[in-house]
Amino acid sequence: MRRDIGSVCGYTIQMKFKDYYKVLGVTDSASQDEIKRAYRKKARQFHPDVSKETDAEEKFKSVNEAYEVLRDEKRRAEFDQLKKHGFKGGDDFRRPPEWQGDWKFNSAGGQRGSADFSDFFESLFGGAGGGSNDPFTRGRQGPAGRHSKGDDIRLSVRVSLENAYQGGKTKIKVPAASGYPEKVLSVNIPAGVIDGQQLRLRGQGRPGATNGDLILTIKLKSHELFEVDGANITLNLPVTPSESVEGTRLHVPTLAGRVSVKIPPGTTSGTRLRIRGRGLPAETVGDQFVVVQIALPEKLSDGDRSALKALESKWDYHPRAHFETFDKV
Repeated sequence: MRRDIGSVCGYTIQMKFKDYYKVLGVTDSASQDEIKRAYRKKARQFHPDVSKETDAEEKFKSVNEAYEVLRDEKRRAEFDQLKKHGFKGGDDFRRPPEWQGDWKFNSAGGQRGSADFSDFFESLFGGAGGGSNDPFTRGRQGPAGRHSKGDDIRLSVRVSLENAYQGGKTKIKVPAASGYPEKVLSVNIPAGVIDGQQLRLRGQGRPGATNGDLILTIKLKSHELFEVDGANITLNLPVTPSESVEGTRLHVPTLAGRVSVKIPPGTTSGTRLRIRGRGLPAETVGDQFVVVQIALPEKLSDGDRSALKALESKWDYHPRAHFETFDKV
């Protein structure tokens, strides 16, 4: 049987039940740590700036919405109560009439019209206690009559890798909007933030009976030495041919200062060495990977080239011998 959630302009509105656990790919019994890890993985996978999937933006919004519910104990408990009433992902959904009984929903933000949260989210958390079950009117406001939650504001903030490692304060300019002047905030960036991570500043959004939130998406700046993948970082390490042949110990930079790394004898170009715990201090601390790159001088004299050829002629070594097997296939 189809469940309608109300009527707007004479039309019946339909919505589908969302299983937020399935959106994040976790079980109903997942711990908060498991939920956070799943969120970060999905957020990186579908971030519109990096994902090539055509529907990445919608999936990214769904992942954020799911995490918004499941990371909060009260919202998660309320959502779990819905699932106990038999709702499954994809079911036609109408908020049960007994929602003000023994499992009353709390107002938890989200602003219809921002396209950040779905009608399903709004029907549960967008305006409970506001007296309206209409997701198209609940939560609306104007600067003069603020009777509901103000709009959330979403901005990106560029952070250096050093600041992401150490944490620190940065200034954020919140742009002006109709009826609202521009403002500048000093924001604390916690140590260990990763690219794509979101920070929520409660009450720093647009004014209302309850102010909206300011939601910041971290964008890590490129670095001259390090490449970043989640909480892990990678450093390319140039070594001389003799260092790679004989082995050596070198001091290499990390975000926490230089450390000594052993280069085993016979190390080839492209070898990856791991320095545990020297990545970003995120919830799961990252590692630093050192990729060995055998380097030669940009300019060699004729004598240098002749000496190299003479040395190679003494070796019983054929680096492309495995190609011959391929040619015979």
